Amino acid sequence: MENALRASPFEIKEQYERQIKDLQEAYGEAMLALRARKKFPSLLGEDEK
Repeated sequence: MENALRASPFEIKEQYERQIKDLQEAYGEAMLALRARKKFPSLLGEDEK
């Protein structure tokens, strides 16, 4: 807890911005995977159920 009190607001801001960037990238990858799963059957010529 002492380390948290010693951290500068700028360091904390950078840490949160990195976390936000990582989460946005993970979300984008997950959305691409979902879209690919939806389109995969049609690309194979299979009927969607």
